[in-house]
Amino acid sequence: MTKSEVRGGGRKPFKQKGTGNARQGSSRSPLKPGGGVSFGPKPRDWSIKMNKKERRLAMATALQSAASAMIVIDDISGNISKPSANDFNKSLQKWGVGATEKAYVITKDANPNVTLSTRNISRVVHTDITHLNVYDVLNADKVVVDAAALAHIQSFFGENGQAWE
Repeated sequence: MTKSEVRGGGRKPFKQKGTGNARQGSSRSPLKPGGGVSFGPKPRDWSIKMNKKERRLAMATALQSAASAMIVIDDISGNISKPSANDFNKSLQKWGVGATEKAYVITKDANPNVTLSTRNISRVVHTDITHLNVYDVLNADKVVVDAAALAHIQSFFGENGQAWE
């Protein structure tokens, strides 16, 4: 709270001259007990508003720049029969993702087996097409995409999609 937000302290505590004390304008000065805080923290909303078309264009551009590092798999959830991080790690290496490379796995639907398999691997981020993230696309070394998800992405962000309207 600043000096202006503290309750009270509207009148001068004593006259300006003749008392021998230092000049005082308010009893709620930051120098006094019960006074305001000088340069105290102020909660602010630092979020930036971004238009829907701008957001779509950013995602389309990020996906286009990640196209060279994209690996398309016919059916990711078909390869994973039970939740196992070790099996998923082996599948990633079989698909061409190195042991130290960061991977962004995109599926059409949030399959529980794939979600459970990837959540304990720190270098792998899994999402479905409704929760795509520009940062994750650009941060990943390899982007592993389900074929059904890629078809949806191309229809949504492609040349005839909604991103360019």
